Amino acid sequence: MKRFLLSTALVLLGFMLGFHYALDDTGSGLVDAVEELERGARGQAARLAAGTSERVDARASLFIEFPDLYPAIKRGGAFGGTWSNAIARDIFAASEQGIQDAKELGTIEEVAPRTWMIYLPLVNVVVFETDEGLVLVDAGTAAEGPAIAELVASVSSKPIHTIIYTHGHSDHAFGTWALVADNPQIIATDALVARFDRYRKLRGSVARYLGQPLESMPETKDDMFYPTATFSGTTEVVVGGESFVLRAHRGETDDQLYVWVPSRSIVATADYYQGFLPNAGNGKRVQRHPEEWAAALREMAAEKPALLLPAHGQPLTDSAVIQENLDVLAEVFEVISAQTIEELNKGTRKDLIPTRLAIPERLENHPTLEEKYVSFEDVSKMVIKLYTGWWDDIPSHWTPATFDAQAREIVRLAGGPSNVVARARALMPVDIVMASHLTDWAWYAYPDNPEVQQLVIDNYHARITGPDANTQEMLAYLDVMAAARARQLNDQ
Repeated sequence: MKRFLLSTALVLLGFMLGFHYALDDTGSGLVDAVEELERGARGQAARLAAGTSERVDARASLFIEFPDLYPAIKRGGAFGGTWSNAIARDIFAASEQGIQDAKELGTIEEVAPRTWMIYLPLVNVVVFETDEGLVLVDAGTAAEGPAIAELVASVSSKPIHTIIYTHGHSDHAFGTWALVADNPQIIATDALVARFDRYRKLRGSVARYLGQPLESMPETKDDMFYPTATFSGTTEVVVGGESFVLRAHRGETDDQLYVWVPSRSIVATADYYQGFLPNAGNGKRVQRHPEEWAAALREMAAEKPALLLPAHGQPLTDSAVIQENLDVLAEVFEVISAQTIEELNKGTRKDLIPTRLAIPERLENHPTLEEKYVSFEDVSKMVIKLYTGWWDDIPSHWTPATFDAQAREIVRLAGGPSNVVARARALMPVDIVMASHLTDWAWYAYPDNPEVQQLVIDNYHARITGPDANTQEMLAYLDVMAAARARQLNDQ
């Protein structure tokens, strides 16, 4: 083990310079985002070389050893915006570095008369100026609140009259603490209150699946700014003589709404539209609703807006493009939902249904449907989850042995971990999906085996950097890579 640790130290030191320069071509923002990892890894390498027993940050060591990991994961994780490592890793907290990043990276652009888009790391905020005051659509992350306040003040001296939460996700409703000096009304759907309550009730689970520090998760109602007014269905808010129509439809969340401003022919789409296949099939999150999502998109399109302002990505200013993109996204959700339901009615085994999707080529290759965050198959799985129970139709899975026990028996039948490792490595270039199953069996059966640990790292590095992985599965793969690296570095 000491020899391994020393060699690891040398690897880390050797990769650091190359890692920094490899990222330089992608822009200074990405270089800045990894500087902290780089500094940490340098110290860790020195401690390893000195033979200390101090615990090593396994995840950081992976980013340093494999320079292609970070750009691959970042591709969909920035949601079409800029990236801040400080905000992404602690999204519920107003950390000093996160606030600084938001102020440095945040920009504001006038997209129509008395209408601005604020571009922040990970999310956008829309600002409407009226004769009575400002209407903000969303409030960003906790760290972004001060940047929003400064950017708003740079374009208007009017007070913030109303904040509209499009939904209760942490990147949309947690910067409010820095925006309440004018005592604005805060409007959201009825369901958002329940979401905020769930953040407190399930803070440990949410922290785990979002990859966030537990200590940053809300504990009491005072840790969040609940809405001052709620509604269900549709409501009209009049500010400064202008009508803001809020329409709630379950989509990415059960508390989501979009904002239609008829006097300006503008729709603020929230997360219903993102410029790529949106987060409609996330295996770590609660239920998504693709059919109702499609209905919301059709409803927006029927208004024939002249300007579309998404919460992630760039505005759309061409009315023809707006119509096409809204229709295309609605159609793909309708197609996936219909095909999935048809297979359920046929009695098709659940694990086979997503593999039988037939997406029309004109949809599959449409630029607004790029599968960089989730996949079409992921959306189908979410529809299955909506309409059926947890059982996957395989008899033994009703009351199964633990996966660990199953893995040990499979590996024993294969003749031991070395045989499984060898077969997995042989499969990796030709069938990485099947190789991953063998890798999981070996890992859950023999997590302390050095051959198995390295297989886990190599196999899932290949999955992350391969052509087919999306951001959400990448993050799951990174978790198991880090677990294997921790055992290597710390001899657990």
